[in-house]
Amino acid sequence: MVQKLQDFIIDCSHSWWKFLLIFAGQAISIVILNNISQKFLSATDNFPPFDMQNSLTSSEIYIQLASYTPDAFNLYYLFQAVDYFFPLFAGLMLAIAGTFGLRHAWPNMYQKILERKLLWLFLIPTIFDWLENITLLRVVVAWPEQANLAANLAIFAKNGKLFSMNVVFATVGLLLLTSAIIGIGKLFKKNK
Repeated sequence: MVQKLQDFIIDCSHSWWKFLLIFAGQAISIVILNNISQKFLSATDNFPPFDMQNSLTSSEIYIQLASYTPDAFNLYYLFQAVDYFFPLFAGLMLAIAGTFGLRHAWPNMYQKILERKLLWLFLIPTIFDWLENITLLRVVVAWPEQANLAANLAIFAKNGKLFSMNVVFATVGLLLLTSAIIGIGKLFKKNK
């Protein structure tokens, strides 16, 4: 499975139109999530969905759940359904861009990473996001019972997602910047 995922990422990193399809999936899913989030505010006491609150604590989950109307629960389930696609598209987009940058910036390191099948590491934020989604859904479905283990795990996953997302964004940015500088340098050498 890891090899098939890696092959898919490599294949997409060689094709601008495949990258654009992944980007389109990511863009469409974020638009849908933002639209649901706007409707969600009026179905609660002006709270966005849990997934959109980066500083959320486990105790705040229960305070907010108390304000959920039946419409809020339905909107949250719809939000959750879409929020399994968004992190996948976003993660793949970063993995594809990172793979492209790595291949052009550091070809020797690129080969070593391929040999070790490590391109999936770009998807760590996606894994944390899915864990956050699963555990938050467990908390919402259990309400009015309090699923404290799931709530605490959701906050752990949210923090893991945010941290790993920052690391992946910085890494991909560095790889793309380095590959751009190397590419520009090669153009200048050719034109001399």
